[in-house]
Amino acid sequence: MHPLVRDLYKRFLVVGRDYPGGMEIVRAKAKAAFREKGHLTDEVEIKRAVARGRYMVRELQGVVALKKYRSMKKRYYGEPG
Repeated sequence: MHPLVRDLYKRFLVVGRDYPGGMEIVRAKAKAAFREKGHLTDEVEIKRAVARGRYMVRELQGVVALKKYRSMKKRYYGEPG
């Protein structure tokens, strides 16, 4: 396995710990995406796929940050309405 790919998978697992849907959802979707791109052998194509994966990791981090912000806001200000 390419070292960049291994690192990306680890990043997905770390972000998945706090994901609102749970670690199992992130692991299943990441595994499916990795298997879909498993046939790549060209270095440029692998780097392009890793870049797309890193973008997805940042998106997941944004979702996690929003979840934490909303739960903190709910704790301090109560339910709206």
